[in-house]
Amino acid sequence: MEDISSEEFVIERANDLVSALDRIREHDFDVIVADLDLPDSSGAETAYQICRYAKKVPLVVLTEIDDEKIELNALKAGAQDFLVKGNLQPDSIWRAIRHSIERKQLDWQLRITRRRLRILHDTASKLEVCTNKKNAFQLAINATRAFLPDTMCQIFTAKNEVYTVVAASPELSNRIGKETNLDFGLAGMTFAEKRTFQFKSHDDMPAINSGNESFISGISIPIGSDAVFQCLSNEPDAFTNDETNILEMLAGHLTGTVDRISLERKLRNLAIHDPLTGVFNRNFFQIALNREKLRAERYSTSIGFLMVDIDNFKEINDLYGHLTGDKILREVAAYLSESIRETDYLIRYGGDEFLLILIETGQTAVIVRDRIINGSKLVEKTINLIGSPVTLSIGQSHWNSESAISIREALAEADRRMYEHKRKK
Repeated sequence: MEDISSEEFVIERANDLVSALDRIREHDFDVIVADLDLPDSSGAETAYQICRYAKKVPLVVLTEIDDEKIELNALKAGAQDFLVKGNLQPDSIWRAIRHSIERKQLDWQLRITRRRLRILHDTASKLEVCTNKKNAFQLAINATRAFLPDTMCQIFTAKNEVYTVVAASPELSNRIGKETNLDFGLAGMTFAEKRTFQFKSHDDMPAINSGNESFISGISIPIGSDAVFQCLSNEPDAFTNDETNILEMLAGHLTGTVDRISLERKLRNLAIHDPLTGVFNRNFFQIALNREKLRAERYSTSIGFLMVDIDNFKEINDLYGHLTGDKILREVAAYLSESIRETDYLIRYGGDEFLLILIETGQTAVIVRDRIINGSKLVEKTINLIGSPVTLSIGQSHWNSESAISIREALAEADRRMYEHKRKK
């Protein structure tokens, strides 16, 4: 090896396996050349122990005789090449070293690629059954950290010309919730152009909205139409083209998941919301009623009911047309929604009837009823629409687990009182 003139080597020698393993633990080597028969080890076991501790370093073994079985066992144990002692020449040694380094690099890259594809496959399977965007984003970040342990990640979502960090790796967790204008920096560029950006150095990397100028290289990938996935590093040229490709494959799976979750959420909303007024529909009524009945029984609280009817709504439709009638319905729904708490329920119960379920309200439902009847906001808005005020008839009732009547009977009581209120006008 000292006679090889085409390259310069720094050679370290070890006389036995124990000494060799000590040096392997302490230093990084480019190649290891070892006799299979050492004072404290022999045969394929020597190759196995060296490869066990030097997983990334190519091993060239020396054999006393040209025996195919010995050579095959050494290769199975992890060696890259073998040389027969009696045939050693400088050129053959150098060729074996050079080829072993190249093969080891290819073999290591193949192992890394296989491992990353396994992680990608496992993550894709988890994303297929994920029902929450936040969990999907975290799955993608976890997968990226498994691909590239030193990479820092963050995911933005865009809304109303502002993008917000919604998920991040531990180093950037303090950025979750931070908002920035959409027209600024790398994330904004990715949103605008809907394509991947890869930057290899600080000089060609735009502002990345990080508050940390130590990020030198990075990748920014669009996720559907309203999210961006960024991978960042403090080192220059930290991402290879292969790494960018696998991150784009991960982003593709994440995009499909985000789109599916959005569609499912939209379909669920359509199933339980009235398309005209936007409030809950009759389909959701039973769900809300069962949910609040269980809550009232568990915590010994009361439920208040307000049954609301628009007075003379048929005449409004006949005189002003159904388009105006629809506007009146929307105005009434908006007014009722503003009159109750976020925890209460507003349900379009029938054509021009609405049901308000007031949780933990009970007897005070009459206070809410009077506030709605005496409010002026609906009067003002409807006068602008049809020239005269729209009024409401409202009946109230309440129910708790100790009531003498059933919850259905309590609803019927609110309905009866609503018609009673209407007849008195």
